[in-house]
Amino acid sequence: MTTTKALNGLSPSRIRGSGANSTGSNEYNIASGYAQNIFTGDIVVNNAGNVEVLLSTTQKAVGVFTGCHYVANGEPKWSAYWPSGTSVTEAKAMVVDNPQATFIVQADASVSAGDINSQNFNVTLGSGSTVTGKSGFGLEAGTRTTGNAMLRAVAVVDEPGNDIDVAAERAFPKLEVRLVKHVDAYISAGPSVN
Repeated sequence: MTTTKALNGLSPSRIRGSGANSTGSNEYNIASGYAQNIFTGDIVVNNAGNVEVLLSTTQKAVGVFTGCHYVANGEPKWSAYWPSGTSVTEAKAMVVDNPQATFIVQADASVSAGDINSQNFNVTLGSGSTVTGKSGFGLEAGTRTTGNAMLRAVAVVDEPGNDIDVAAERAFPKLEVRLVKHVDAYISAGPSVN
């Protein structure tokens, strides 16, 4: 049920116009020693050729982080999250970066049927869990706007207990969203940190 707020980032869903979960991803560099955690489900941006976690709702997204791998003391490691300050070699982030990709995310408050495909939302920039590696990002319901924001709700996730037309189920709904502020959505995009 969606009567409990449990924000855990964005999970790949599908490519718009396609079937379920065709989640292609690409590798991006992570700067050795990068001093922020990046969790699975966090939105990431590009800074000087390296992936970094989204820290401001004004940034443009590269995509959604789904894990990383690197070499530490000559040994390859895989992780669901990037531990802050890790000094390693060959650090690579796996990122679902297709601008047509959609994701499942929980809202931090109620959303109405009228918001679907008509409103944009910012994301909550919550911290994730170093135990599970999952993000703390969510859709920030109170930021709904017809103007520019990070996410567009395109559908309500069709699962038991997630009906936004039922008062007891709409407190923290799970929604399918797309990234509105994706770097590839801007014809003359500068660095995504702008």
